[in-house]
Amino acid sequence: MLEYLHVIFWFIFIEMLGLVSMPLAGIAGNRLVDRGYSAARTLGIVLVTYLAWLFSYVWGFNRRTILISVLLLCLISGVVYRKQKTLPEKKILLSNELVFAASFFFFLLIRMCLPEIYRHEKFMDFAFLNAVMRTSSFPPADPWFAGGSLDFYYYFGYLSVGVPGKLYSVETPMLFNLAIVLTFALSFNLLFGFGYNLTHGKVRYGILTALSVILLGNLQGLKEFISMYLTRETAPMGYYWSSSRVIPYTINEFPYFSFIHGDLHSHMLAIPFQLLVLAFLLNIYLRKDSNRVFESILELLIFSVSLGFLFLSNSWDFPIDLSLTFAVVFAFYYGHYIHNKSLYIRSKSLSRSITGFLGTVLSVFTLSLLPYLPFYLSFKPQAAGGFDFVPPELRTTIGEFLILFSLFLFLTFSFLITHLESRRKIQYFILWTGISVFLAREWAIPLLVILLPLLTLSLYSFLKDLTERSNAGFVSLLIATAAFIAIICEIIFLDDPISGSFARMNTVFKFYMHLWIFLAIAASYSFYQLYFRYKALPENNLPMSRVYGKKVWTVSLMLLVLSCSVFPVVATFTRIEDMNAKPTLDGMEYMKELDKGDYDAIKWIQENLSGTPIILEASSDDSSYSYISRVSANTGLPTVIGWARHEQFWGRDDEEIRTRLEDVNTIYSTSSKKKALELMNKYNVNYVYIGQIERQMYDIKADKFEDETYFEPAYQGSVRIYKVKKEF
Repeated sequence: MLEYLHVIFWFIFIEMLGLVSMPLAGIAGNRLVDRGYSAARTLGIVLVTYLAWLFSYVWGFNRRTILISVLLLCLISGVVYRKQKTLPEKKILLSNELVFAASFFFFLLIRMCLPEIYRHEKFMDFAFLNAVMRTSSFPPADPWFAGGSLDFYYYFGYLSVGVPGKLYSVETPMLFNLAIVLTFALSFNLLFGFGYNLTHGKVRYGILTALSVILLGNLQGLKEFISMYLTRETAPMGYYWSSSRVIPYTINEFPYFSFIHGDLHSHMLAIPFQLLVLAFLLNIYLRKDSNRVFESILELLIFSVSLGFLFLSNSWDFPIDLSLTFAVVFAFYYGHYIHNKSLYIRSKSLSRSITGFLGTVLSVFTLSLLPYLPFYLSFKPQAAGGFDFVPPELRTTIGEFLILFSLFLFLTFSFLITHLESRRKIQYFILWTGISVFLAREWAIPLLVILLPLLTLSLYSFLKDLTERSNAGFVSLLIATAAFIAIICEIIFLDDPISGSFARMNTVFKFYMHLWIFLAIAASYSFYQLYFRYKALPENNLPMSRVYGKKVWTVSLMLLVLSCSVFPVVATFTRIEDMNAKPTLDGMEYMKELDKGDYDAIKWIQENLSGTPIILEASSDDSSYSYISRVSANTGLPTVIGWARHEQFWGRDDEEIRTRLEDVNTIYSTSSKKKALELMNKYNVNYVYIGQIERQMYDIKADKFEDETYFEPAYQGSVRIYKVKKEF
């Protein structure tokens, strides 16, 4: 029963944040049809998280600090509302409430059937979430490297769910699953608002946009369905896995895969924050009756803090959205220049536009970084080492790209081609397509056949729209950005510790999520435009070739939609069937059957140990992706060394990691009490954990832990936990 009360309190708190933040969202979204209400909940989470983090440097990270942050947000919003006194219409409020509630409880039911925080990288995500929940200051302690901190990682995604979790004392095994549900619902609601605003208040297209981005899969889902259920071939990783591994040696996740897979990764947690910035950028793009990009200092601060939040949540998002910001600001001042050059001297108008553009860009960039200065002062990323070029044999093929994005490309190309009004422009486009084919062969980049025409068409549509700045122009900018990102991914990759054939895995992994979101939003809008375009043309007035063309187009679209709809349906049912879990939100429930001793001992730690004392548990060189490090992962207590390969990837010294692994082995295996205590003192170990894994991995000499001069039995069962009382 308590489990369901936590869900209700969690839901009510998020709703309250949305209502409180409504006036602030209205300032940053005052040109949108919904006046930014679809973004209000996410904005409230961003602001409360930011304030709680900032105040933690004075009062520490605790419930009091979070409560002060919430009250301050209420105060600011109250002052803004007294001045503005404008709220969205009842229709907007009701539709958004229904969409958010429906998406929240829909995915809550799914998540209750997929609760396990186990396998893949869930232990890593859970370790980070637990570390954030346990910390009293930032950066949090690294749970897998005693004495280290998360000064190499962007942890604000975990903090954004940790803030309401800490305020309502939600147990972390439940918080993990609630975080996934909340991220799904926030993203769905923001995308609903996006479609609603782009189509001038049409609810059905808001829903269509949300469904297209969040729920659709790719063609691999149909291919895998045929393979597994019709031709009866085996799939070693289950039905859903191959849809995220279409391009060899890379990861090409998309939203519904990420949600159904259930790893609480930063790229998934950051989806609503990225959509929040996109919504505010749309508002700026549509602002045609103002001389300023931002109409108040408060609006500038809201936008900049939201933009800056991206780097600390998932740093890969920040350069993409910053570039989009530059493009939108450029569009604003170019339109301003065109409008005013007939009213003023041309040189003066041009000078003002250039000065305004540079000043705005500099202000946004500065204010997106400055509020987060404490983070950057302690941030020491070590995993990335510059860029390198993609070898020809690792580049994406046309077939692989079409498996991923064929539906979205079909709609966006159809939409963009309608902007070529004359036969001459169509001929130029055909010629450019031919040149693209030639360049693709000469440069050994197959995707240029698709991406160069797509980039050219979308840029043409965007530049043509600069004087009008309509919804179509903003969508064209999203398409152009997606095409440009895809081209970059075929040329260079971020040089990280992963090498060989998998060298560009993370580059594709992170950036292809942007491709999916941008192209899916654009495809939904494209359908809206094309539907009304063809609806206005009765078939009896069209030549027979146009009638047949329209029917072929419609049938092709229906087949693509049905094909992409296979994945979410089959993946959901097969994931639930494969996991075969008891419906619950407790992500540790599986441990009762896997290792009841671990379950009871870890629950005792969660309930009885506060702060971040260091605990000793087993580890090995190949510990990553295994059940090893289950204590630190499930409690957030730092251990001497956790998943070793992950720590190597994050930039820890290889020699130091090997030394720690050897020292852990020595502590458990040596019969010398002095040697064990010296090594425990080296890492400030406070507790020693001896469970089934430790007994299997080490020749444990347990007698030394029975010396009550230095050790105190803290927990006894099939697992034994000893507290280190004092140094040797």
